[in-house]
Amino acid sequence: MENFKKKSLLELRQMRLAELEQYHKDLRKYEYENGIPLTGIQFRQAIHKPLLELIKLDRLISGEELYIIGDKREKTNKPVIYAATHIGGNDIQRIFEAINDHAYLFLGDPKETYIDATGILLDLNGVIRLETDDKVDRAIGYNRAVELIKKGGSLLIFPEGAWNIIENLLVLKLYNGTVRMANETEVDIIPIAIEQYANRFFVNVGKNIPYDPKKSGDIIAMNDLLRDTLATLKWDIWERIGDSTRASITKDEITKFRESIVARCGYGYTIEDVYKTMYHDKKVTSPEVAYPIAPEVSFHLLEGDFEEAKRLFNEIEARKRAIASINVKNTETSNQLITSDVPLSRVRKL
Repeated sequence: MENFKKKSLLELRQMRLAELEQYHKDLRKYEYENGIPLTGIQFRQAIHKPLLELIKLDRLISGEELYIIGDKREKTNKPVIYAATHIGGNDIQRIFEAINDHAYLFLGDPKETYIDATGILLDLNGVIRLETDDKVDRAIGYNRAVELIKKGGSLLIFPEGAWNIIENLLVLKLYNGTVRMANETEVDIIPIAIEQYANRFFVNVGKNIPYDPKKSGDIIAMNDLLRDTLATLKWDIWERIGDSTRASITKDEITKFRESIVARCGYGYTIEDVYKTMYHDKKVTSPEVAYPIAPEVSFHLLEGDFEEAKRLFNEIEARKRAIASINVKNTETSNQLITSDVPLSRVRKL
């Protein structure tokens, strides 16, 4: 990008969010193509403790509680990849507090973090931003993460790629970038499950999944192992902490569950954004596509609850549009020739 020009802080403050997103995407590409290295890792490791105190203070002000129900990780003299489940809201802050270790955040679709206080704190901590719908930007983000780990920095990543808003699914299908990074850098993956009940967060940290050169060639098997491990950790939370019974769940509980996830986030995300960023297996037909009228819509129609049926129908149609837009983008990307040289409070232990 020979024509790229860096802007002053004043110029950046005058830009709209969409312009900032494009500018920072171009900046990442410019720096990568010109061999500008990732710097400041040791500095960020040095200021980790003061930032962690700010995170704790934020939790106290928010009236949230953090419970660590298990921590089976093993010490290692190498950096690690923390791979966590994703529930939205303040889960990033609570995970940082639970692991009590410095790690850069791998953040897709940063949105308002370019302009708000959260973004400043993330920059101080260390963050690798990327736009998930841009193939080149994803490749740069991946390579920057590998660079970070090889330089001695740890990484916090959410392999689901989106908040899990599926109420009866422990863990979404995972993108394979996490295990690919671990193989390329020969480091351990530390699985983490997190769940939230009202203002209480529960974190379960599992045993290290060590790098194994004998298994490194089977990415699918490794990804399945990571997902199974995360699901087991999440199930342990549900089994020990879950405080609901089937009889206590109302018919609009699912809607409230999803709306509460979006409401807890200050990044400008919507339910449609969540569906767009989820992993979509081309071999699996989603219920939204398989059923002309979804079973839950039919149920409410039969019950005579037409308002709820209409609301669910509109939500599912929005989900279909999100999935369709992903398929269109994938098709367009596959038909284009990419000319870039970028390679593709209280913390209690229970």
